[in-house]
Amino acid sequence: MTCAIAVNSSRQFFDKSLPDEETFLSDDDFRAARVARSPDADVVDDFSMYNPNRFEGDIVNSGLSSRTIKGFMGEAHPRMSGIMRNAVRQTYLMWTDARIPYTISSQYTSFSRSKIAEAMAEYSKLTCIDFAPKSAADQDYIHIVPDDGCYSLVGRVGGKQPVSLGDGCIQKGIIIHELMHAVGFFHEQNQFDKYSLNMIDHLGTAYDYNSVMHYAPTAFSKNGKPTIEPRKKNVEIGQRRGFSENDIYKINKLYKCPQLVPTTSSPEEEVDEYNKQVTALPEEHTTEEPEEKELPPAPVIRGSCRDKRRDCEFLSHSGHCDSRFSKKFMSENCPKSCKKCNTTCEDSRSWCERWANSGMCTQSIFKDYMKKKCAKSCQLC
Repeated sequence: MTCAIAVNSSRQFFDKSLPDEETFLSDDDFRAARVARSPDADVVDDFSMYNPNRFEGDIVNSGLSSRTIKGFMGEAHPRMSGIMRNAVRQTYLMWTDARIPYTISSQYTSFSRSKIAEAMAEYSKLTCIDFAPKSAADQDYIHIVPDDGCYSLVGRVGGKQPVSLGDGCIQKGIIIHELMHAVGFFHEQNQFDKYSLNMIDHLGTAYDYNSVMHYAPTAFSKNGKPTIEPRKKNVEIGQRRGFSENDIYKINKLYKCPQLVPTTSSPEEEVDEYNKQVTALPEEHTTEEPEEKELPPAPVIRGSCRDKRRDCEFLSHSGHCDSRFSKKFMSENCPKSCKKCNTTCEDSRSWCERWANSGMCTQSIFKDYMKKKCAKSCQLC
């Protein structure tokens, strides 16, 4: 009887009697995510994330263990070392242009597909990570499948790499957690202080008890009693409601997402909204320019005005067109849904043409800034 109940419960989320075929999320899936969005639960059962036979419970990179993690992260080769707090640093483990091609198993029910769509929409809203349907040209991609519990590989490993969302995993925060492994992050509470300092870059953030990547207090517990006790009193750990502010900051910083808001006083300074520090952009000019009032950024629209993503309507209705995190992304990818079709693409700085002629449009250190401020001079319109 117990077995039958478990099977029926699982079929609310997936049906393994069906073949595992590669599909994509549809507009209906994203629409269902918006309509049937569940309230954030205070308590989430994430037991399925803590498999003692996997590295740290839910990481399945080949050969990775507590004994080999130093070599995996570059300890054996300091010049190629490490991580940024809990993020991969090696560029070959990162996804090109923050685009992560995906497929999703046909075994999932419509409910599960809507929950996965809800989690992906959070990435689109708050970061520049783009979970895009796999194209014929994509050789490296993730395949979301209801395998054995919850697990993922960390970063871009190559080929078809699984992200398992099986029994106990169809909850928004858990889905965000496993996808964040695929983006390139380990768990927050990893004690990397036992490795050499050349492996560590704290990304300008303090230890984040509220991270969606943190273990729950009862992780791996056999009797329900706490196995982790925070040094800081009266803090919550292991929340599975969604991203913390530091999670968002670290993803955006790792992938160099456009997250810095310019001031009106200087084109060479941008304010980091997360730590309120002023970051100076590299200077390439020798004479001072007159101070100008910032013009509204013009969206970059290539060719005819059309949406480039199938979920644009959903993202627009969810408020992403006006989000400070995703406004630029939406203008470029969803101009029709965001009603940006009639906007003229112009420079917002008087010195754009001179900077463009000096080659700054294609220099990696200036590329994002020039795309945002000097689209016309960089011929991006």
